[in-house]
Amino acid sequence: MKEYEKWFRKAESDLLNITNNLSSEKIPVDTCCFHAQQAAEKYLKAYMVSRNIDFPKTHDLQLLIKLIIPTNLAFTEILSIAIGLIDYGITPGYPDLLHEPELADAKKALEDANSIKQFVLTHFFE
Repeated sequence: MKEYEKWFRKAESDLLNITNNLSSEKIPVDTCCFHAQQAAEKYLKAYMVSRNIDFPKTHDLQLLIKLIIPTNLAFTEILSIAIGLIDYGITPGYPDLLHEPELADAKKALEDANSIKQFVLTHFFE
């Protein structure tokens, strides 16, 4: 298995986690938001690994995209989507650092993660 495939597999697990949680009776929306950010991060890192773009250990989606842009300007198109997910990378685990997300936030986060996934996949095979 190629290294980027490992990142894709982990990202898919994050998306499955969200889907499973959204269909449960009691939805942990903060966890759904967290996994949306994580999925987006892993799709970006899969792209970076496939293009030999070095990246630091970070959850900062904006930074990751800024590292990609010199090799593919199209990634500027998803910068605003990624920025909307950044706060979900760490803060859902800390009660005082983020407003308590609501179901609409979790659904939007999933939509945004899927948008980043589709974007990455579209540009992956160029």
